[in-house]
Amino acid sequence: MSIISADLLVALNYATPPVVGAFIGYLTNKVAIKMLFRPLNPWRVFGIRLPLTPGVIPSKRGDLAINIGEMVGEHLLTSREIGQALANESFQTHLYGLIENRGGALLHRDLGPLPSLIPKGYQSYFDVAVKAVTYQAQEGIHSFVASPAFAVIVETALEQQLERILVTSLAEIFPGREREGGYAFIEINLARMLASPAMEQWAQTFVQQKVYGTLRQEKSLADILPESLQELIVKTIEEQTPVLLGRFAIVLSEPEIRDKIVKGVRAGVENFIASMGPMAGMVKSFLSMETVERKVRDYLIDKEEEIVGWLQNEDVQQRVSTVLRERSQAFLATPLVRMVGEGQGRAGVAGARDGVEATDGQELLNAAGTSASEGTTEDQGDKIERFCSQLSLQLTAFLREPEMTSAVASMIRDNLETHIEGGGLSLGEALWDLLGDTGMRKGKAWIKAELLSVLRSGETRKSLNFMTQSLLHELLGRPIGRLSALLPAGVRDGLYQSIQNMASDMLALEVPGLVASLNLKQIVKEKVDSLDLMRLERLLLSIMEEQFKYINLFGAFLGFLIGCLNVLLLTAF
Repeated sequence: MSIISADLLVALNYATPPVVGAFIGYLTNKVAIKMLFRPLNPWRVFGIRLPLTPGVIPSKRGDLAINIGEMVGEHLLTSREIGQALANESFQTHLYGLIENRGGALLHRDLGPLPSLIPKGYQSYFDVAVKAVTYQAQEGIHSFVASPAFAVIVETALEQQLERILVTSLAEIFPGREREGGYAFIEINLARMLASPAMEQWAQTFVQQKVYGTLRQEKSLADILPESLQELIVKTIEEQTPVLLGRFAIVLSEPEIRDKIVKGVRAGVENFIASMGPMAGMVKSFLSMETVERKVRDYLIDKEEEIVGWLQNEDVQQRVSTVLRERSQAFLATPLVRMVGEGQGRAGVAGARDGVEATDGQELLNAAGTSASEGTTEDQGDKIERFCSQLSLQLTAFLREPEMTSAVASMIRDNLETHIEGGGLSLGEALWDLLGDTGMRKGKAWIKAELLSVLRSGETRKSLNFMTQSLLHELLGRPIGRLSALLPAGVRDGLYQSIQNMASDMLALEVPGLVASLNLKQIVKEKVDSLDLMRLERLLLSIMEEQFKYINLFGAFLGFLIGCLNVLLLTAF
């Protein structure tokens, strides 16, 4: 028993130093590691802070935060490293995918009107913005309308339009059916004009002026009527002479006509006897009027066939035709004033017309009365007035005849159609014929000036304001719908790529300034400095717990080796 105890004691003497050394090494490392974090607060004895309190990390937390901030800000997260990370393909792919997802969600969303997309808190600002945009748009439009550039644009556009319209043929602007409607309108208004009282007054005034002018100038019908019409009148008289003589022969055989001839002969004989003066009584005593009347009647009855044959004789008809022709020509060549009356009547009319330049019929008669006897002038004046009145009535009635109205309208239509070449004439050529070159230039200038005046008027300004406001409200009230329906797939991909490129360029350009403005060193320092010590201890232990365990074991092993060395040294000595 004593032998075992001695051996055990020897073994213990040899084993105790290494074991105690290992325990001391493990314990000292454990305490050293623990003293990195503990105590958290300084320990004081009699008011004196004990050394190594608080622990290393709690006491040096500020220096640690500064060092970590400098490490992160100056070496770990620099603008260069961040720029390289942004240019990395994986980041660009992720950025494109993010843009595509967010953009696709927006483009495929069924959007309502723009006001519905504005948050309620910003609705008042949106209303103010809409009013401001509306006002600015209106003022911009008005400023442009009032500018010389707008005038040039309007005048140029109007000139081009006018040139395009003026070279258009009338047949394109007014087809045949529409022109016929216009001619019908002319005929209706022509008939209405001819039927108006004003037409009667015009006809009377016109006839009076022409008649008195003709009398004053002592014109004849030959001076007034065309030669063709004069020749027609004379030729008609010549051609109708045999017919008239034949009809006269038939008329002479009628008892009523014969009685009138007999009475006419008797009246002529009585007038002849009365003109003989003192011898009239003697002639009447031996010449009975009843006898004369009977003899004439018997002669006409007995010689009826001879008279008829004489009237139907070609030689007689030829001589009568010659006489009538000469008389007709003499009648046409006779001044009209002589037909009205010789002497004082002509002098009165001519003197009145010489003394009064532009007077009506009554004034002319009054003037004529100053140079002629009252009775003669009044008779001649009444005759002229009656002639003018009858002629104006006949002229008015003639013009009011439906056939005459249709004829005039047809004449107007035919002349217009001939002039415009059946619609082939251009509008510009027709207006040039109507207005002339000066009129065309003035017309274009007037149209341009009037158009600019209308466009710049107050009413147009109000209309433009209303139109602008209505258009903006309509656009704002219209649902936007899906933007993807407006953008093809290729356009959307290009849009996403453009946004990605812009974002990458912006980040590459702005990151250095952003990193500098962020002051990462200060942020990291503040974060570490404000970190809870227990949390910081857990954070560091979670990172270095394995390493701390091996440090403790290494301390135990080192203490064990030191204990073994002590045993060897004791044994040796």
